[in-house]
Amino acid sequence: MLCCNASKFALTLAAGIAGGFMLQASLSPSAALQPESEAPSMEEMMAQMEKLGQPGEHHKKLERTVGDWNVEAMFMDPAGGEIKGEGSMSCEWVLEGRFVKTDFHLPDFMGSKFHGIGYNGYDNGAEEYVGVWMDNMSTKAFVTKGEMMDDGSFVSIGDNSMGGKMKIVSVMDGDDTLIDTFYDSMDGGQNWMETGKMTYTRK
Repeated sequence: MLCCNASKFALTLAAGIAGGFMLQASLSPSAALQPESEAPSMEEMMAQMEKLGQPGEHHKKLERTVGDWNVEAMFMDPAGGEIKGEGSMSCEWVLEGRFVKTDFHLPDFMGSKFHGIGYNGYDNGAEEYVGVWMDNMSTKAFVTKGEMMDDGSFVSIGDNSMGGKMKIVSVMDGDDTLIDTFYDSMDGGQNWMETGKMTYTRK
């Protein structure tokens, strides 16, 4: 663990130094020549980085998704009808409680095996939930930004694979049922069309 901690400190220190260089470079020449006491010290910058890097109350709200789930998937077929599949999802904390990793499987979806991996967390600096999703049916990494709503639902929005926008509304029904409803928009989010639904039941 000493080796790991030393490596972590070295990376943090390097990032702090780089941040200091960028900060100085962004200042006007006159501001850059001000006494050192007016600029944040290395210790202050390191303390701020340490604060932003710690998981907190927003991360704890993701705890309810951790565990093993059965999945029922249903998406609208553009040609009409529905495309259905059943599978499983496993969610676990990674990076010491900073992100929840999702491992998703549908053994038979449109005649093929579907496998996806996702990461969800909270960006303390940007003050927003963030997510990234990758699967074996696309070469695109889907990035979303999310918000916890007053009614308890979680809404995340990002780009879809067709050049438009994608929205996922997640609702927990108790502690053992989670429903994701998917929407797509091709006009920048002015109008949304429901395109699918995932129902997860805790194993």
